[in-house]
Amino acid sequence: MIGLIKFIQKRPSDTTIRIWRIIFGLIIILGWYYNFFYQAEINSIETELLFWLINLTENWVKYIEYTFIWLWIIPLFMWISNMCILKKKHMKITQIIFALILFYTSAIIIEWPNLDFDSLLAFMWIFPLIWWITWKCITTKCLKYREVIKKIRV
Repeated sequence: MIGLIKFIQKRPSDTTIRIWRIIFGLIIILGWYYNFFYQAEINSIETELLFWLINLTENWVKYIEYTFIWLWIIPLFMWISNMCILKKKHMKITQIIFALILFYTSAIIIEWPNLDFDSLLAFMWIFPLIWWITWKCITTKCLKYREVIKKIRV
């Protein structure tokens, strides 16, 4: 038990963080594509969104499906290039937003009797939530991004 706690306390290396982020992004993008366009029984999202306030036509459903796929291209590009665009405080906010987006999108996919991509998304939203809680999924370069040194210690 103590060995598990010591393992959780350690910070992973930057390459490990980048590799796991890239794998996470590719699983989501390929899962969306397979679920909506390649599968024999093509799945879709519900036509009533935001607690039945918005009714969508078939064209808008397709636009939203493509938007969900393209939404994950941006973080995947950032993770591959190790580009920092936000401070660590704002990066934490982005991580919780990604977790909420995954949770919401898993809820609006039409359910099938067997396990499908919506179940995978319902499981995968936990990872950005853990990243948000522990700060362990921000690379060293991004932790120091736009930090101002106010004191010089000798």
